[in-house]
Amino acid sequence: MEQGPLTERRPAHAGGLFLLAGALSGLLAAALGVAGGLLEGALTGPWPDAADPGYADYLVANRAPILAQSLLFVFSSAALLWFLGYVRARLVRAEPAPGTLSGIAFAAGVLAVGLNILGQAAQITLTLPSQTRIPPNVAAAVADLCLVTLNLANLPAGVMFLAIALLSLRLLAFPRWLGWIAAVAAAAAFLSTLSLVPADGPLSPTGVATTALRLVPLFWYVPAAVVMLRRPGRLPRTAG
Repeated sequence: MEQGPLTERRPAHAGGLFLLAGALSGLLAAALGVAGGLLEGALTGPWPDAADPGYADYLVANRAPILAQSLLFVFSSAALLWFLGYVRARLVRAEPAPGTLSGIAFAAGVLAVGLNILGQAAQITLTLPSQTRIPPNVAAAVADLCLVTLNLANLPAGVMFLAIALLSLRLLAFPRWLGWIAAVAAAAAFLSTLSLVPADGPLSPTGVATTALRLVPLFWYVPAAVVMLRRPGRLPRTAG
């Protein structure tokens, strides 16, 4: 019987190349995110309070590093979206149908990425030339919107890591040790969401502890990408 277009055998190396690209996208997302974070050192000083009368001047003086930082974070989010697609494929292979937890993990991850991009959109808005004459109260509102959006992104990220942890610890979608790291990342993400409550201190939105909690996901993304490079898992069968 002749093979139709849907049953043609794909090249043997095609699936491997796609899996390689998927794993590398996770490393790229982590690298771009770290690069964006390091740009904090290029600022003329710590971020002033959004209600500070000199806030607009601070934005003008630091337009280039702030814009570069936001763009690095946005492209990191794009790479992470690609990576999450391959994470989902690995989870689906481990979970029995209908793959509910795999779907929850992927949907929550995409929502977290979307909220992060929206948060960066608010920050990019503050760097536009037209914002040099922005009233302080408007700048404060936009800055607070950015902060709240980025912090709320931790909530779906926590749901994603929780689902990944369950699938790894129970069904070995990823090695069990990565499942425990995912569980820690979930706890860190949920705790980061609560940073919107205190006005100051280490767990405030810009506090030292909150900043450290934002780094925890890297301890899952990087080793998970390496595991996917070394142990990609079985490719789905093709019709012969």
